Amino acid sequence: MEALYVFKDSYLRKKSSALYIEPKSEDQKPIYVPLKNISSIMVFSEIEMNKKTLELFSYSQVPVFFFNYNGEYIGCFYPVEENKTGEMLLLQLQHYQDLEKRIIIAREILYGVADNILKILKSYKNDFPEINEKIEMIEKLKKTYHRQEEIASLMAIEGNIRKNYYEALGVIFSKKDFTFQERTARPPADEINAMISFGNTILYNVVLSEIFKTSLEPAISFLHEPNKRKFSLQLDIAEIFKPIIVDRTILTLVNRSMIKKDDFKKVEGGVYLNETGKKKFVKALEEKLSETIDYENGQRMSWRTVIRYECYKLIRHLKEEQAYQAFRW
Repeated sequence: MEALYVFKDSYLRKKSSALYIEPKSEDQKPIYVPLKNISSIMVFSEIEMNKKTLELFSYSQVPVFFFNYNGEYIGCFYPVEENKTGEMLLLQLQHYQDLEKRIIIAREILYGVADNILKILKSYKNDFPEINEKIEMIEKLKKTYHRQEEIASLMAIEGNIRKNYYEALGVIFSKKDFTFQERTARPPADEINAMISFGNTILYNVVLSEIFKTSLEPAISFLHEPNKRKFSLQLDIAEIFKPIIVDRTILTLVNRSMIKKDDFKKVEGGVYLNETGKKKFVKALEEKLSETIDYENGQRMSWRTVIRYECYKLIRHLKEEQAYQAFRW
């Protein structure tokens, strides 16, 4: 399954149990889209639709995510949640309210993030020996996670790990004439920040669409505070996959010179992907999400399915069936 991206101003209608997309521009042809193989819909343009269209999305269990002119997330329509149970809601609440149980999950998520970050950086250390110092610092910081008994202290260490990671990425990107010194999001200060922000936003919604397919309650998280965002669990799970999906997509686009400076625009003091840049990025990201890898027990599955299995692993932990281990690439 894959996401459907809408970049052109269009009318969205239900026709014969399929989605009918009719562009508002007369020089573009309408298309029919059966939704059985669509995981979600990402809308970046002006659209018009009616209640029957929403009923189609709900019946097909396809969430729809909306983005503004700069590619920033503004909201979503999500179907009636068929898989939710009172049991899972209570288990999530219990593990959130019990700090000892919450710390176990939060710490494991961050161990997984650190290991995935290190895997990426170590693949570049021979070509960029100057990043070895950053690798050593990240490994040193990672070893302090086990001593932390508060979420805030875990997040502080994670912030230092990210700082060293992004500084190392800056060295790698500089060889391709892209400047990247630190993470800035609102607004993104440069082209790399623009791609990180855009890619993370899409990944959050990919993760959310997979959470919807399980019994997990997306509003209750363990690493991030639930009161900071309505669907905070997506932030927890996305942390594990940002380096290996979003950052690797950016590295591919930059290292292969697939994206150029003219794929960006400067707006309101920030740098954002323009329409051409967004299309290049989502094409590369979808290719990454569709890649298959060897998973447990010789199974091959796409990254999108791996994300869903991460949800199932968390469910087994909450039910005390199997201790949670975050995915390592």
